[in-house]
Amino acid sequence: MREQIPNPTFCAVIAGGTGLVLLVAFTAPEPVHTLLLGILLVAVLALLWFRESSQDASGLEHFATSLALAKDEDVMGLYTRLCDSLKKISEHNDPILRDLAIHRTEQSAATLEAVAEGRIVFVGTETWRVAYERLLRSPGLHLYRSVAVIETSTYWQDEPGKRSLQLNFAMMDEGTLNIERIAIIADHLWPKDDHFPVEPVREWIETQHNHGLWIKLVRRSEIAGEPQLIVDLGIYGNRAVGVQELDDQGRTVRFTLSFDFEKVLAAEQRWDRLAVYATSYRDLLDRKDGSS
Repeated sequence: MREQIPNPTFCAVIAGGTGLVLLVAFTAPEPVHTLLLGILLVAVLALLWFRESSQDASGLEHFATSLALAKDEDVMGLYTRLCDSLKKISEHNDPILRDLAIHRTEQSAATLEAVAEGRIVFVGTETWRVAYERLLRSPGLHLYRSVAVIETSTYWQDEPGKRSLQLNFAMMDEGTLNIERIAIIADHLWPKDDHFPVEPVREWIETQHNHGLWIKLVRRSEIAGEPQLIVDLGIYGNRAVGVQELDDQGRTVRFTLSFDFEKVLAAEQRWDRLAVYATSYRDLLDRKDGSS
């Protein structure tokens, strides 16, 4: 068990007392020597007691943690379960089981540390869309901004993607949420000489436009000089930001949701920069009508 470092104030008192004893030893009469020797002995005993009591410091820390968590019934229940599980792990004698259990628990601890910092990661699952809907429907959220990095024509064309779009449309129709989207489109899906992206990408965009979403487009090649802008993300007001990582088929392989305000602010700055390059779909329609 790691020893606690003595309190600096305590160390200063011991050092000062020792200096005083040395000074008196050369200047004071013998009765005073005896008195100060006793004081020094008490100080040494106190230091030894401090060292011994430090062995129990971790126990006191756990007790203090329990008291702090007692007011939160949900978290206290989890804390109790975790402590019970760790106790059972420590009681196993099989070394292989212990090693495997500790390795798995370390992974869980890393996940828990990330959650404690306001970062939740969904890997290889569509369950992130549950959190997505909860955030969009949360009271006080009036603006949702997203960046869609479209590398394949199947982007959000599967059933979970369609359901998420239907949620967007419903909330726009209800007037409870404003939604803005910038689509970064791969050049093979929006050739340079074509006025609009290819199907079904254009239909995906036009459907959103017809439901009142504010949507802008930019070819990926036009922002090649600023690769930091090419991030598939969603900004939930000033509350959270979600970053989506996709596979070659446009399916989500990882979704990271962060409630860190600094990350939300950084995402807003990325959005503002990206908007400089993008063209609104409304403008593309107007240009097309003007050239007809």
